[in-house]
Amino acid sequence: MIDFRGVTKKYGQSVVLKDITMKISEPGIYCLLGRNGAGKTTLLKTIAGYQNATSGSVTVDGRIISAAVMDTGVSYIENSAKQFNLPVQKLIRIAGDVQGNFDYDFALEMMDRFELNGKKKYKQLSLGMKTMVSTIICLGSNNSVILLDEPVLGFDAIMRMEFYNLLSESYRRHPRIILISTHIIEEIADTVQYLIILDKGSIRFFDSLETVGSKAFSIRGLKGKVEKVSASLNVIAKDEIGGLVTNYIFDTPPTPSDGIEISSMSLQDLFIKLVGRKGRER
Repeated sequence: MIDFRGVTKKYGQSVVLKDITMKISEPGIYCLLGRNGAGKTTLLKTIAGYQNATSGSVTVDGRIISAAVMDTGVSYIENSAKQFNLPVQKLIRIAGDVQGNFDYDFALEMMDRFELNGKKKYKQLSLGMKTMVSTIICLGSNNSVILLDEPVLGFDAIMRMEFYNLLSESYRRHPRIILISTHIIEEIADTVQYLIILDKGSIRFFDSLETVGSKAFSIRGLKGKVEKVSASLNVIAKDEIGGLVTNYIFDTPPTPSDGIEISSMSLQDLFIKLVGRKGRER
């Protein structure tokens, strides 16, 4: 479990994380979304113990996380992670020797799936393959918390699909908390179970994808009818063109009626309406 209690992070006078209180208590694959500069990498590094919060605390499985803690139970890989310039197979073997719970068989299987040449040195690999090596090492650790920061950068469409399969296979073998930051929203929707949206350093949204599927929708029609139907609902954003209005809702859907159109919202649309300039505070 990851427990945030009043976590604030400042760099000088700039506040990057703002008084975050949140519990991630269930095993699952969590998607962390946010615009550039929202604080996603800072949040992940604070969980991993790469940096200390300015105030507040983060605990993982009851252990307080700080830069002074050696064994946090967290594995973290950012997209710019570097490895020693050794053959891939040797890097995997070293990871297995260093980490007592490392799943060596899983790592070798993933090397075969991605056609990684174990004899090639790290610097000889493409950007995508370098990222894949780091990701395999991270997922093979079997720590209780896995943090992946933009892991699909440098991947083509086929590699991204394989990566999502890799993520699912890793979770199937070892259920734990896997938190992945990404900008490619719709592709990962079938892989994750939970969605966290970070906006300007604050948690804007945290719920399951199942709930998103049942509560995120839009109501479109003539202004009077839409506003009447939406009056008691949680409206997160609104578009108005002429006499037609579209209200974007996160709530229990109303009973369909004549003169209005009710449509499900995609994950990407929900994200845009929540954090876009037209989005209203919930």
